[in-house]
Amino acid sequence: MKRKALPSTWLQSFGEEVNPARKDFAEKCEGIVCQYMPEFLEELHGVSDAVGIDYDIVKIWPLCLYAKLQSCSAVAISGDHTAQGEPLFIWNYDFLDADGKDFTVFWTMPKDGYSSLGFTDAMSGRYCGFNEKGLAVASSISGYAGSTQPGITSNLVTRWILDHYATTGEAVEFLRKVPHFHGWNFLLCDAYSNIVRVETSPERTEGINFDEGIGFITNHYISEEMRKLEEKDWRSGNNGSTVKRCDNILNWFRNRSGPVTTDHACKLARSRVDEGGLCDRFVGVEGGTLWSWIYAIGEKDVLISDGPPDKCAYQKTLAF
Repeated sequence: MKRKALPSTWLQSFGEEVNPARKDFAEKCEGIVCQYMPEFLEELHGVSDAVGIDYDIVKIWPLCLYAKLQSCSAVAISGDHTAQGEPLFIWNYDFLDADGKDFTVFWTMPKDGYSSLGFTDAMSGRYCGFNEKGLAVASSISGYAGSTQPGITSNLVTRWILDHYATTGEAVEFLRKVPHFHGWNFLLCDAYSNIVRVETSPERTEGINFDEGIGFITNHYISEEMRKLEEKDWRSGNNGSTVKRCDNILNWFRNRSGPVTTDHACKLARSRVDEGGLCDRFVGVEGGTLWSWIYAIGEKDVLISDGPPDKCAYQKTLAF
């Protein structure tokens, strides 16, 4: 897999004119980030110094990143049900085709934290990834009906988890504690096959355990209390694949024959949604599944599809 240069669009975004209301909102978010994860702000100051652009401009995008589109799927399978005897984590990244060129893999080695491999098209944050302790995490947008509130975006929360936590329990405690910027779903799995889904919003956070040995997130809430916060027509609108992907995951797992192998996982990730898989194409918008990765937690290598998995082969890439 080729290592990409940092996307030029990141620098271009710093030159865009910023609405004063957004600057004010970013300052409120900055205060909350400073309380829970001040090291991020040090990193943004470093970026500001490196590119010669005012910090108050540099900070806005990473602190206020948000897009609402039914996209992304993640699956975690307990080691009790895999051929390797290790937990297996599957992630499909879905978004607009035009943004696929900016999606980047980061090998991160913080001085006072855990090394990780993370995935993002946004500076500083991570949408998903796993660290040297065997903790894997992924986030996806939910159907939360409310507006953004001063808080911490999902990509920064995910980055902090990768940098600082070794177990699902530690990460869940953190997710329950921090103020959330909007509504997201998180999926966590550690080396001990502890799988938890955490559904978040500015008002409420719910943790969900799984009894079957498989956990998953798509783009809607499943807990009764969180569903009260969901947009009325979210599941049927905006391409409407979130429920179908959820059903496909469960049908794939329940109808399998024998332990789950990485080949089985690849088939789920690269098969189209209408064929029982997770690989999606949006309706009326140029976009869909742009990247995919599959990791047997604890292994040295990860499988990465550097492009739509129905068109690109998975490549074995050294993780640690």
